[in-house]
Amino acid sequence: MSFLGNNAKLTAFRAFQHREFRKFYVGSIAAQIGFWFSHISYQALMSDLTKDELWVSMLFVVTFLPVLFFGPLGGLLADRFDRKKLLLGSYAALIVVSGIQVFLVAVDAISPAILLLTSFLVGLVMAVLSPVVQAVTANTVPPGDLASAISLQAMASNASRVLGPALCAPLVSGNLYEISWSLYSIGLALALIVASGITLLPYELEKERMPVKQSLLDGISHARERGDAWQALLLVGFVSVFGVSHVALSPSFTENSLGKPSSYFAWLGAATGLGALIGALAAGSFTASSTLKRGSVFAIPYCLLLLGFSRVTNFELAIILQVLVGFFYIASFTTLQVVIQELVSEEFRGRVMSLFNIAWAGLVPIGTLLMGLLASSTGFDLGASNTIALTSLACLCYVATVVVRNFRPIVEDT
Repeated sequence: MSFLGNNAKLTAFRAFQHREFRKFYVGSIAAQIGFWFSHISYQALMSDLTKDELWVSMLFVVTFLPVLFFGPLGGLLADRFDRKKLLLGSYAALIVVSGIQVFLVAVDAISPAILLLTSFLVGLVMAVLSPVVQAVTANTVPPGDLASAISLQAMASNASRVLGPALCAPLVSGNLYEISWSLYSIGLALALIVASGITLLPYELEKERMPVKQSLLDGISHARERGDAWQALLLVGFVSVFGVSHVALSPSFTENSLGKPSSYFAWLGAATGLGALIGALAAGSFTASSTLKRGSVFAIPYCLLLLGFSRVTNFELAIILQVLVGFFYIASFTTLQVVIQELVSEEFRGRVMSLFNIAWAGLVPIGTLLMGLLASSTGFDLGASNTIALTSLACLCYVATVVVRNFRPIVEDT
């Protein structure tokens, strides 16, 4: 008997009919919620130790830089080696790093340099884990239910952005960092145990091994030939650098502009995640007609809301604005991802999507470093508020040019 029955309205949840996907899904949610416990704790503890935006920005640099340089290698490993073993090994490696964090905090042996080192190790593992999780997701359901599985994973990812920061906020507010990282370890252990019991559908490993550099160059050439796909990649990259990277300044902005303890920035993260979750659910109603024009138009209110956010001094209003920021961020990026997926040829899909991952996450270190230098007293000393305002204006100008370029043919034809 079908797990969900034959109700057509439940098509989006069809992947839940498959036992292996359900098991993998539960473990994946536990790991993702735990990741936000770790991520928020890194930011809060670094802010407490240094009181410097540049140090907090460096956390993002060392965490996401591996995605830029090693993300394609992670995808290559997923195509050449046993994916289940890679998944289990990645979870185990993260448990070790998280355990080290718990020990160092418990014995009061933590320092900014150590935080950067362990955060870099997390980034290295995540550079492998992310493409492996995407590949394993496809191997837990038949091809006909793959769209459902991807949609459900996206919903889980955004739900974890709400639950993780919300559950972690009381812990970081009370400086209970060892408990926060312990819970991350528990989540990873649950994911590892569940993943060890899944059986993947048969899949074929790569036979002809192509160098990573050549593979990326071929993907770039193919994306450029697809026009709108290339513009979508550029738009995602620009918004990531000048928009998304503002989260590195959240602790400083919370303390200096909103008048709250820096640890309260976790609630801003939860608000953004809530908006993103709603945006992900809403995106399903228009992805069938996704265009570059639509994706760029959704980015306009994102930039405007971020600009408005930079000017507020009321914590409650900042929370509301971050919900809206999260909504339009996901609405835009989901639309742009669908545009890219629909335009690229199947044989280039993996390589082009690795470029999307680089644009989406791999460029974040550049943006956070830029914002840290602009905001920090050891840099240009603009402060968090003025830096977010300046970069959101730059983001708005670029997005506006994309919108104008895509509307111009319509004006000329009329």
